[in-house]
Amino acid sequence: MTESAPLASPARQRAKRLLTVVFPLLVLAVALHGLAGAFDEHGYRAVRQAFHDLGTGQLLLAVLLGLASYACLVGFDAIGLRRSGVRVHPARIGITAFLAHALGQTVGFAALTGGAVRLRGYRSAGLDLAQIGQVVLMSTLGFVFGAWVLLGAALCLEPAAAALALPLKVGALQTVGAALWLGYAAAILAVGHEGRRFSVFGHALWLPDRRTMLAVTALSVVELVLAAAALYVLLPDSTPTGLPGFVGMYLVAVLAGLVSTVPAGLGVFEWSLLKLLPQVAPGAVLAAALVYRVTYYVLPLLLATLLATAPVLRRPLRASAGATRAGWKTLRPWLPHIVALAVFSVGAALIVDGTLPAPHRHLHTASLPLLETSHLLGSLAGVVLLLIGQGLSRRSHAAWVLALVICVAAPLPIWLRGGQVLIAVAALLVAVALWTARREFYREGALLDQAWSWPWLRNLGLVLVAVVWLLFFVYSHVEYQNELWWQFALSGNAPRALRALLVVAMAVAIFAIGRLLHSTRGPLPAADEATLQALAPVLAAARDTQACLVLTADKAVLRDEAGLGFVMMQRHGGSLIAMGDPVGPPDVARTLIWRFREEADRLGLRPVFYQVGEAYWQTYLDLGLGLVKLGEEAMVPLQEFTLEGRDRADLRQAWNRGKRSGLSFRVAAADELPALMPELSAVSSAWLDDKAGEEKGFSLGSFDPVYLARFPVALVEAEGRIVAFANLWHAPAGHELSVDLMRHLPDAPKGTMDFLFIELFLWGRERGDIRFSLGMAPLSGLADHRLAGRWSRAASLVARHGERFYGFSGLRRFKSKFAPQWRPRYLAAPGGVHLPAALLDATRLISLEPRH
Repeated sequence: MTESAPLASPARQRAKRLLTVVFPLLVLAVALHGLAGAFDEHGYRAVRQAFHDLGTGQLLLAVLLGLASYACLVGFDAIGLRRSGVRVHPARIGITAFLAHALGQTVGFAALTGGAVRLRGYRSAGLDLAQIGQVVLMSTLGFVFGAWVLLGAALCLEPAAAALALPLKVGALQTVGAALWLGYAAAILAVGHEGRRFSVFGHALWLPDRRTMLAVTALSVVELVLAAAALYVLLPDSTPTGLPGFVGMYLVAVLAGLVSTVPAGLGVFEWSLLKLLPQVAPGAVLAAALVYRVTYYVLPLLLATLLATAPVLRRPLRASAGATRAGWKTLRPWLPHIVALAVFSVGAALIVDGTLPAPHRHLHTASLPLLETSHLLGSLAGVVLLLIGQGLSRRSHAAWVLALVICVAAPLPIWLRGGQVLIAVAALLVAVALWTARREFYREGALLDQAWSWPWLRNLGLVLVAVVWLLFFVYSHVEYQNELWWQFALSGNAPRALRALLVVAMAVAIFAIGRLLHSTRGPLPAADEATLQALAPVLAAARDTQACLVLTADKAVLRDEAGLGFVMMQRHGGSLIAMGDPVGPPDVARTLIWRFREEADRLGLRPVFYQVGEAYWQTYLDLGLGLVKLGEEAMVPLQEFTLEGRDRADLRQAWNRGKRSGLSFRVAAADELPALMPELSAVSSAWLDDKAGEEKGFSLGSFDPVYLARFPVALVEAEGRIVAFANLWHAPAGHELSVDLMRHLPDAPKGTMDFLFIELFLWGRERGDIRFSLGMAPLSGLADHRLAGRWSRAASLVARHGERFYGFSGLRRFKSKFAPQWRPRYLAAPGGVHLPAALLDATRLISLEPRH
């Protein structure tokens, strides 16, 4: 066993993420530049004419062939599931596989995107991660085997076509094709009857048995031929190559798109086809490719959206309706993502439609003011849909309302500006899907609170790059002049498109600036006095003094229905943070943990429990949270505490020294505090000035007269003045004492705080209390072994080398001299990248200056 590799630096991670956004944008820009070079200044007219030349029969045949290809794709999942040995309902297989391929083909990174869909779709059917991974692998191998065989055949039989796009000669390509065939034959022989496992560059790979490999290859060949035929039927009759030869060209274009990392190979696929089909008019090739994208990518996505929101799947189901029930259970987790992608697609279509010229027949009857206004409004609606799509995927209710309003209203500006009827119909269908799935969008929070993912930024950038290119492509015959911005005429399509693009750019810029300025969410409303008074019976039954933190009045309170328990919590950044375990009986506390998780989900925040104990660790794990150790809390057993004996000599000397210095101890009741408050305030201010510190919050109390008046206060006096004080927390049911604020004058006699604690221990023992909490020693008690977890090793490193900034070891030594028992305290939060974010949110929340 070897030591875990260190985590990559944040800067390196950001650079990698930025590269995943920038690289596809650069590839798309280069591909679009190559596309534009294949046309003259009237390229748009040629493409539009090619669209008009397409017949209805061609369109229907392309749709049927595309759907048949998707049916074959579903077969890969069926083969993989058959090998797993787990019986899965056919409806679940069909819907899950269709969604996986529809989203994977459209979004890109099909193995990852489709794998996520299958994880949700098949996990509830009883498959484990290994079995689901085998299904994903089978789907990936299906494409690989089919492409392997077909590409080898194409390079052997028709190498001249591939030579147009690849930097190799015909003879070399035939050699490559023969090598591919020989390699496939060798793989068939090598896998044998049981399959084969091997390693390549340290990565474990698996190939299925010979029979399965042949079956998957045959299915893949059929699927790829059907997909290629769906594009081939859209090409003009004058295309010189037949379908067998075109299949090889199609595969070369598909592989070029996959290598580019651009979703669906946008732009790269089209540019490759132009290079592979030089004998066909560029306008006809581009028109066929665009229609193919609609029939093979957009139509399945639309079908997935309608399927996911079909009302029949949401009605109460009879026991016999197994297929419907299985379909609904499979679809429901993916509703927000499917609807979000559909909304994003409608937004992109609206912006593209605003770039294209209005039909001449519409210009003869249009009103210029209405035409100009509707043009700008349509493009603005499109960019808003692009920007709120991320919020929809995260179930934001505000994003849902805005998307529904825009999709319902979008057909009006489309009609006024003479736009595409299909876009208006698609917007209305998406509006129906939004309304049908309305219960799935329940999370509160402003749109600016929604964190943007890198893939969503990439997709937004791809749309904007494509629209800018489209503007220059469509109006390449128009010479740019500054006066174009101010030309308002019915025939002024180019000026209208320029102004629409300006509106889109301004909307994106305003949204980005708003995101930068809106750095955090506001806090939840703190519990009022009536709520705090109602918690008195629960606090009286508390076994942990940490429950008294609710009385700082800077936290919201989540109570159970019977009022037997509560969770104190607050929101900061992207986290909903609970302070400690829920307070109340164990059964109530476990229920409240789930209630808190539901509340975090409703608000669209990550659930975080700060400084929890060991009582409910199983429930936290059931929530899907991870536990990391924050430190250990020092608990002094009061009934065993004494100043007698050799082991307590240092404490005895400290107590005697305090007595000789004239120190006295007493506990002031709550009714005495109003008269003492000015003197206590002076001590607190002097302590803060001496420490050059500020008041903390959330996990600590602050000097607030209203808060202090709720507790008795321990006082240390010298020569008739208060030199130190601490307010006392008490958990009656647990017979536990603790202190919160501990403050002293800078000129207090040496050992004043030792004297205070010793007196408190003796006072608590006489009262019959069992233990006294000295609070937590941060980053103590952590494993420091080289094979320990990354968090433990990193925290131990901070504790060792951060002593100059915070006395980690000094604080533990101070508490250790009272011979305490140590009990661990943990942070329960989602794992992965959420863990450091949760820690940062909790730290910032504690550091906020309290508001009184």
